[in-house]
Formats: sequence, C-alpha cells, structure tokens
Amino acid sequence: MVMQLNITTDYGIRVVLYLAQKNGLASSTEICENMAIPCGYMHKIARILKNAGIIREVRGVNGGFKLIKSIDDISILSIVRAFEKTVNINRCLEDDEFCSRNAAHQCVVRELYAGVQSKLHEMLDVKISTFFNL
Repeated sequence: MVMQLNITTDYGIRVVLYLAQKNGLASSTEICENMAIPCGYMHKIARILKNAGIIREVRGVNGGFKLIKSIDDISILSIVRAFEKTVNINRCLEDDEFCSRNAAHQCVVRELYAGVQSKLHEMLDVKISTFFNL
C-alpha cells in the first residue's frame, strides 16, 4: 500500500514553512527560489492557501505573501487537508464508510486501517512552530 501526497501539497507545506521562518512578507520569486518550487505552481499554491485562511497576498511593487495565522495555529495536517481531497488511507475510512463487502463495522482490516489512520493524523497534527523550536 502506498500513500503519497501530491506535489502541490508538498509545495504548499514548503511555502508555509518558508513564510513561518521568514516571519514576514516574502515575494513569490523569493519563495520559489529558496524552496525549489517551480514559479508556475506558485499561483495555484497561493490560491489554495489563501482559501484555507493560512496566508494573504499583499499586492504592489513590494508585495508578496505572509501568514495570516500564528505558527502555533497551523498544523501540517491543516495544510495537507487544504490540498488533498482526502487524508484517509482507505475508502472505508471516509465519512460514508463505504465497504465493498458491506462489512465496515465488523471488518478486521478496517480496524487495522483505522489504527494506522489515527497514528498518521497524530503525526501530521504537529504545529508549524515545533519546526523552529519556538
């Protein structure tokens, strides 16, 4: 079983980490150069992060992007959720509990997946501030 975040999610995490480290305004060019993000992705990433209420854009000659939320209020999981359709490792863990065997409530495999899912959420729910020992 392979679970892999899409590249845009990875770039979104990089953008937020960079802005947290910068602790202020950063241009899209600066972010792209420092975080090895193709500049063509930045508009899409910024739109998703703005819609999630994580960053805001400052327009103008000296414009750029900055965090809206405190780094104590942003988790890796919240960034992943902004970009990914789901963070669940299997379809049976979705809200509708779809099971091709119609056995979601008595399935040993689902119990295993639920345990793995719980650990994954726990690990991703780390706040951005922990990356900077603040």
